[in-house]
Amino acid sequence: MAYNLVVKEEALSDTLEAFLYYEDKSEGLGERFMTALQMRYDQISQNPEHYSFTDKRKVLRDVKLKGFPYVVIYDVVANNITVYVVHNSHKRSPANE
Repeated sequence: MAYNLVVKEEALSDTLEAFLYYEDKSEGLGERFMTALQMRYDQISQNPEHYSFTDKRKVLRDVKLKGFPYVVIYDVVANNITVYVVHNSHKRSPANE
Protein backbone atom coordinates (compact mmCIF):
# COMPACT_ATOMS: atom_id res chain seq x y z
CA MET A 1 0.00 0.00 0.00
CA ALA A 2 1.26 3.48 -0.84
CA TYR A 3 1.15 5.94 2.03
CA ASN A 4 0.85 9.73 1.85
CA LEU A 5 3.13 11.53 4.31
CA VAL A 6 1.88 14.89 5.58
CA VAL A 7 4.11 16.98 7.86
CA LYS A 8 2.19 19.45 10.02
CA GLU A 9 3.31 23.05 10.51
CA GLU A 10 4.55 22.42 14.07
CA ALA A 11 6.79 19.58 12.86
CA LEU A 12 8.16 21.82 10.11
CA SER A 13 8.88 24.51 12.69
CA ASP A 14 10.59 21.95 14.96
CA THR A 15 12.69 20.79 12.01
CA LEU A 16 13.81 24.29 11.06
CA GLU A 17 14.70 25.10 14.67
CA ALA A 18 16.79 21.93 14.95
CA PHE A 19 18.48 22.51 11.59
CA LEU A 20 19.49 26.07 12.53
CA TYR A 21 20.67 24.97 15.98
CA TYR A 22 22.89 22.22 14.57
CA GLU A 23 24.26 24.38 11.75
CA ASP A 24 25.17 27.02 14.34
CA LYS A 25 27.02 24.39 16.39
CA SER A 26 28.96 23.02 13.42
CA GLU A 27 28.68 23.67 9.70
CA GLY A 28 27.18 20.61 8.02
CA LEU A 29 25.68 19.18 11.21
CA GLY A 30 22.28 20.61 10.30
CA GLU A 31 22.49 18.84 6.95
CA ARG A 32 23.29 15.57 8.75
CA PHE A 33 20.22 16.13 10.93
CA MET A 34 18.07 16.67 7.81
CA THR A 35 19.47 13.50 6.21
CA ALA A 36 18.67 11.46 9.36
CA LEU A 37 15.15 12.91 9.43
CA GLN A 38 14.53 12.19 5.75
CA MET A 39 15.73 8.61 6.25
CA ARG A 40 13.19 8.20 9.06
CA TYR A 41 10.43 9.71 6.94
CA ASP A 42 11.28 7.21 4.19
CA GLN A 43 11.21 4.32 6.68
CA ILE A 44 7.92 5.49 8.19
CA SER A 45 6.42 5.78 4.71
CA GLN A 46 7.48 2.23 3.83
CA ASN A 47 6.31 0.58 7.05
CA PRO A 48 4.44 3.01 9.33
CA GLU A 49 2.95 0.38 11.62
CA HIS A 50 6.36 -1.05 12.52
CA TYR A 51 6.99 1.56 15.22
CA SER A 52 5.51 1.55 18.73
CA PHE A 53 2.54 3.44 20.12
CA THR A 54 3.09 6.29 22.57
CA ASP A 55 -0.39 6.37 24.10
CA LYS A 56 -2.84 3.91 25.66
CA ARG A 57 -5.45 4.63 22.98
CA LYS A 58 -2.97 3.28 20.41
CA VAL A 59 -3.23 6.26 18.10
CA LEU A 60 0.13 8.05 18.12
CA ARG A 61 3.42 6.38 17.26
CA ASP A 62 6.99 7.51 17.66
CA VAL A 63 10.40 6.68 16.30
CA LYS A 64 13.83 8.02 17.29
CA LEU A 65 16.21 9.63 14.85
CA LYS A 66 19.57 7.93 14.52
CA GLY A 67 22.38 10.05 15.95
CA PHE A 68 20.19 12.88 17.28
CA PRO A 69 18.04 13.21 20.43
CA TYR A 70 14.80 13.65 18.45
CA VAL A 71 11.67 11.58 18.01
CA VAL A 72 9.09 11.83 15.26
CA ILE A 73 5.50 11.65 16.54
CA TYR A 74 2.91 10.56 13.97
CA ASP A 75 -0.29 8.64 13.34
CA VAL A 76 -1.58 6.44 10.55
CA VAL A 77 -5.15 6.64 9.29
CA ALA A 78 -5.97 4.57 6.20
CA ASN A 79 -3.18 5.41 3.75
CA ASN A 80 -2.28 8.75 5.37
CA ILE A 81 0.62 9.32 7.74
CA THR A 82 0.51 12.60 9.65
CA VAL A 83 3.68 13.83 11.37
CA TYR A 84 2.69 16.13 14.25
CA VAL A 85 6.02 16.99 15.87
CA VAL A 86 9.74 16.38 15.64
CA HIS A 87 10.44 16.48 19.35
CA ASN A 88 13.78 17.10 21.04
CA SER A 89 13.79 14.46 23.76
CA HIS A 90 16.45 16.37 25.76
CA LYS A 91 14.43 19.59 25.88
CA ARG A 92 12.35 20.22 28.93
CA SER A 93 8.70 20.98 28.26
CA PRO A 94 7.07 23.97 30.03
CA ALA A 95 4.86 21.53 31.97
CA ASN A 96 7.97 20.03 33.58
CA GLU A 97 9.38 23.33 34.81
